[in-house]
Amino acid sequence: DKPRVAVRELIDKSAESMQALKPCFMMSPMSVAQYLLPGKYNFDLVIMDEASQIRPEDALGVIARGNNLVVVGDPKQLPPTSFFQKIVNDDNDDAVAIEDSSSILESVIPMFKNRELCWHYRSRHESLIAFSNLQFYGSRLILFPSPLRESDEFGVKFSRVEDGRFVNRRN
Repeated sequence: DKPRVAVRELIDKSAESMQALKPCFMMSPMSVAQYLLPGKYNFDLVIMDEASQIRPEDALGVIARGNNLVVVGDPKQLPPTSFFQKIVNDDNDDAVAIEDSSSILESVIPMFKNRELCWHYRSRHESLIAFSNLQFYGSRLILFPSPLRESDEFGVKFSRVEDGRFVNRRN
């Protein structure tokens, strides 16, 4: 049996080497708090994506580990909720807290210069985002047209091949 080292211990003992070899980490705020001891890691830049879903208290530890901060998100998305967290009320009965709390995005919007994306690129067909574009973004988003709208020859489709073979994981 080989001796095993826990991930947290390995990350703690090899902080300098890890940052030298892999200067860019992609982690959730929870993983940062769990694995990166304060003071051992320092980053030039912290980028928080989907920031409308991150509570300010969860973001602080990540922010403290960086010299510069970029916060990315959409204030029109729902904020994080505490729906799945239990609280104890005055009657000592368990209750589920469903009230919304502010996000790190909401917290920093007044402090920083804000920019909006001009285009929507995630939907495969513009009709999927058309309603939101009109109702929430004032039709300001540029939507890329679906190639399927123009011709059936574009896009992915099934074509049966007679006598086709699948050998060694290849068609």
